[in-house]
Amino acid sequence: MLFNRTPLWGIDIGSRSLKGVQLSRMRSGVRLQNAALVELNGENPSLSDGLSELLGQSLSKVQAAVHFSGRVAPEIRTLMLPVMPKKELIEAVRWEARKLSPLPEDEMVIDFLIMEKHTEEHVPQYEIVVVIVERAALSEQLEELASTGLHVMAVDVSAFALLNTARLHFSGELPKNLLYVDIGAKNMEINIVKDGLIRFTRQLQMGSEAITDTLTESLDLSFQEAEERKKNTGMSDEISRTAVLAQVDRLIVEIQRSVDYYRAQTRASGIDKILLMGGMPMLPGFLPYFSDFFEAGVEIENSFSDMESLKPDTAILQDMAPRFSLALGLAMREK
Repeated sequence: MLFNRTPLWGIDIGSRSLKGVQLSRMRSGVRLQNAALVELNGENPSLSDGLSELLGQSLSKVQAAVHFSGRVAPEIRTLMLPVMPKKELIEAVRWEARKLSPLPEDEMVIDFLIMEKHTEEHVPQYEIVVVIVERAALSEQLEELASTGLHVMAVDVSAFALLNTARLHFSGELPKNLLYVDIGAKNMEINIVKDGLIRFTRQLQMGSEAITDTLTESLDLSFQEAEERKKNTGMSDEISRTAVLAQVDRLIVEIQRSVDYYRAQTRASGIDKILLMGGMPMLPGFLPYFSDFFEAGVEIENSFSDMESLKPDTAILQDMAPRFSLALGLAMREK
């Protein structure tokens, strides 16, 4: 975890809310400088107004890290390539990327990380994680953010940002086989890490807003009334429970399918721990119900619990900490 003298704001731009986190590095660990959340209400909320409210200052003075939010999920793959000079390695990765993505090469943005160096049959090799995103989608996102005046210093994919947060949650010692799931209003991201490396990632367009829609229709409530009922009662109220269960079961099935696919492809033994992130796991009754479907232990992410803080008081954040998981991970990266 490396930080700049002027810490970045990690900003999670969700479909229904904006979350921001700013950290600083201390000898004792990480210190929380700022954390803020703004709900986006209405049909077409203004991103610029929302960001100004979130940050409480002129956007031109803010240096931010954001996550890629294109319509098509990024491709994240692991490659083994022979050790070679950097220039040749870049060309080799680009060549392999053509095989991994259906996009034409000029429509891709390709980046990679060298994770480890191995020697197999006396041949030194790099283990490399390759990330491919759609160039047009990234350009569109950056143009929209530039129009607000925000200085975007880094764009990350959410799988890596959330992994930063998972490392913080487990104090750097990740479980050998970790499944971490971020469930927001409209999207769910499923990631599996083995020995500290991302081995599987999947994004689905499903989340807690489906529960709100069901409550709106079944109980004849406004959207805001349904949101409040969902957050306050969750699975603890019999009337709401029916609506909530139908959507929660869909999420659980997709997570189980992802784990089964991962195990079939990698011959992995199983999952040691599950870490839940995002707003949906905070619903009353969600954690015990979800946990019954998995053999691995299940935890809800809360890296604020032991973190030193300047402002705000972290005690205020405890009840909503999982909603900051992505923003927190983004705040931990360097420019």
